Amino acid sequence: MLEQNTPGHQPIVPVKLDLDSTICFACDKELVCFTKCCRSNEIILTPADIIRLKHHFNLPSDEFLRRYTIPGTLQPTELPIPVIKLEEERDNACPFLGDDGCTVYEDRPVACRYYPVAAGLFHNQDIEDNETFFAMINEPICHGHGLGTDITVRQWRKDQGVEPYDEINAPWVDIVLKRKSMGPFVNIDDKTLKMFFMSSYDLDAFRRFVFFSPFLSIYEVDEDRAEKMKTDDYALFDFAMDWLKTTLYGEGLITIREQVAPADTIEVD
Repeated sequence: MLEQNTPGHQPIVPVKLDLDSTICFACDKELVCFTKCCRSNEIILTPADIIRLKHHFNLPSDEFLRRYTIPGTLQPTELPIPVIKLEEERDNACPFLGDDGCTVYEDRPVACRYYPVAAGLFHNQDIEDNETFFAMINEPICHGHGLGTDITVRQWRKDQGVEPYDEINAPWVDIVLKRKSMGPFVNIDDKTLKMFFMSSYDLDAFRRFVFFSPFLSIYEVDEDRAEKMKTDDYALFDFAMDWLKTTLYGEGLITIREQVAPADTIEVD
């Protein structure tokens, strides 16, 4: 059973939904709970969130991560993740919360877009696709439930701009779910964890890794693809996920140059 802990309250048991389930919810500045969900909440950032937000602030990925996030761990996978760094001096507020609400609303994280719907995935090794499910989180602090008109989860995702995020994050989610399916007894060394974090979140570091190390002498990369990766973060992320799947799970999405593979090694900063 899924549960969500809310500060100062007993665990909330969500109601399981699918894409065609209906919800009734609206957020309004006039509600007494407005922006309360922007305080004292652990917001995990996905790769798509990092790309959008670093572009919003015109910052390199490492600088964005340093300013606005703290290290976290995605349980039970042990994989490292960035979590939004709350501001203690402002009652544990999200750093992107302003007087009138979210200051990065057009580029807000996918978790905020989904709220109060939670999304989950289940990896089934016997079928090709992952099973998607949803849940409605009805927290006592939120007074938006029952307001507005009935809407399906499918339409909610579309209205909130979730779909492009989920599409970008899909290969990363697949990597995470495959790691989860291995169970807690398969250890991952520190170097591999650093490799996962860099490839998933610190794309500017990954770009340097590709173009300023022996990487391209070891792996075959199409010239057109490599050229796009120099300036396009989305193209670079797509390649990074192919590389992770090849390296971690042996999926063979990136070809190794056989004549140099045994001799050359590359290091992750």
